[in-house]
Amino acid sequence: MARSPSGGQLLSSEKDVSVPLKQFGGSNVYVQLFSFKNAEGRSPGFSTPILLPMGAGTAGRTLLLGESAMMMSVDPFRTARTVPCRTYTDTYSKQASLEDLLSGILKAAAPAVLNLLGSQNGSQPASGGAATAGGDSGPAGILALLLKAVLGTLQGGTAKGMSGSQSLLTANGSDGNRFLDGQNASYSRPFIFGIDDALIGALAGPILQMLPQLMNAANQKRVQMKQADNKLITDILSDTNRRLLLEQLLQAQQKPAVPAQGEEAPDLTALIQLLQQTSAAKPAAPAATPAVAAKSLSLDAAPPAELSSKAVITFATADPIPWNGKPLVLFAKNQPMELKLRLSVAEPAPKSPLPKAILKIVFKASADQTVHFEKTFKQKNVAANTLLVFPFTAAELAAVPSNCPVAVLAEVRWLSPSGREHKALGSTELILVTKFFLKEQGAAASPEKELSDMTLFRPFWNKIWESPSLDAVNNRGDSKKYLWELDVNGKYSVLLSPDQPSNGLMQTKILRGPVDRDSVTDRIDGRMKAGIELSMAELNKLCPIWDGAQALDAEKLNALSTPFMARNNASEFIHNFKLKGKAAERGMIWVAPTFKLFEFILNSIRGSDDSGQVTAVGEEKVRFPLPVSARLIGLKSQQ
Repeated sequence: MARSPSGGQLLSSEKDVSVPLKQFGGSNVYVQLFSFKNAEGRSPGFSTPILLPMGAGTAGRTLLLGESAMMMSVDPFRTARTVPCRTYTDTYSKQASLEDLLSGILKAAAPAVLNLLGSQNGSQPASGGAATAGGDSGPAGILALLLKAVLGTLQGGTAKGMSGSQSLLTANGSDGNRFLDGQNASYSRPFIFGIDDALIGALAGPILQMLPQLMNAANQKRVQMKQADNKLITDILSDTNRRLLLEQLLQAQQKPAVPAQGEEAPDLTALIQLLQQTSAAKPAAPAATPAVAAKSLSLDAAPPAELSSKAVITFATADPIPWNGKPLVLFAKNQPMELKLRLSVAEPAPKSPLPKAILKIVFKASADQTVHFEKTFKQKNVAANTLLVFPFTAAELAAVPSNCPVAVLAEVRWLSPSGREHKALGSTELILVTKFFLKEQGAAASPEKELSDMTLFRPFWNKIWESPSLDAVNNRGDSKKYLWELDVNGKYSVLLSPDQPSNGLMQTKILRGPVDRDSVTDRIDGRMKAGIELSMAELNKLCPIWDGAQALDAEKLNALSTPFMARNNASEFIHNFKLKGKAAERGMIWVAPTFKLFEFILNSIRGSDDSGQVTAVGEEKVRFPLPVSARLIGLKSQQ
């Protein structure tokens, strides 16, 4: 028993106690601290027992009582970064894009189109629903394909008007369900987008007939996404490079270089005039070119091709496998892959194959439409409804990211006997997975742990506010402040980062209300937001603080370190922060997250087919810490 010299202090009440290891045996021991308010044993306190492994390498070393077993088993953390403040909404919310709309249309229309093309009695598309060859494939053109069929059928039709009040009783006074068909024509009927569902059923035939062209138009728009942006950037860079070259030529003309013996000085005047004329010239409209007998089939600088109204590209794959809770087509990363495509044509399909066809396959990110890789294949004798195999090497797909959805778009072009160029398109979504990948996330599997040791877990502690310094340097003039006060509604965001190796502490932002310059209190009120960005690698180091838990190896951690995992487990809270004090006092607010272990089911690749698609998996349960709440600590002390 000994009196602590730092007892009674608010911010620092630590006491280092050293115990010689020679007093213990070779086996593990538990150490527990008993503390009292006074020497008579009033208000006893008991610490949590600490396991001290007495193994090899500890002899002759003095172990401080402040060092816990977790300090001996947890890997050291990286120094936290400083990152800009952002909330969950700032990070993940986005405006609905045309790509999202097109993806939804294609997912909904694909089964109907496949059934239509697979039917032996498929009919030709109605003339009213066919799009003009080379027509508009923009948002208005794509949506007009569907609306034109619906509105065209409704043209000339009239709806019965309703006026006056209607009784809720059935017309004949029976106790039947008045909302059933045939009870009373005066009552409302089910509608879809403002159109009677019975009318939608009558339009099913014309709509299905035009769905192949709708799918081709939607996929064409997805292929052309960001091409306009890329052209704009290319034009800007071209103009910039031309201007820089012109400036360099002018400087070279003003200070001509001394030619070597036997050489003539270069005349740059003609080149400068040519660049100036090119910069000033406006792009002229392309002149009409006369038709020629022979045509070249090429994807580069190709004229607008006519979208096929009875053919689409379909992908032949094996059964999907659960990934992050939903079934998706999975391919093994870092090995060759084959895509099996079919030019699906409605009956009556042509008997003779296409002599030549060019097919382009594009791998794009589903999130931001970034093109990762594209490849062009030249095919001969392409028969309708036959399976075509297109190989890709592991080196070619190295740029395609793993463990995240990738949109694969295919476009095939061919020439008709009349010389007209046609094209059909198709798309699918797949994921390239590594050895382990996440199947689904389970529930919490451990008690909550608080990172109370600030010295050990400093990268998880975030000081979001500190009181202003009200001294003689800052208090100048007539408006002197003798008190400070904080009263804000704060939002604290806890985000996950799958890529960064260290945590990120967000810079606090305060939207302050009006300032009362006559008051003796420096009052800060309004709104405040702050947060922390937790690294998945740093979270993995927390596993040993739960008894029996071990950190995940690199392959399993990589399976969890995905953008979807980070998005699904990000959180935030709103709290009213209040703290006040005198000028000589120092105040601060700290926030530290608390964690629980959660169960995750990881799949491992056990088998794949000849195309590289994953067909058999094995399951394994792992545990990983995730934030569930936060500890708010307000401190105030004498300076």
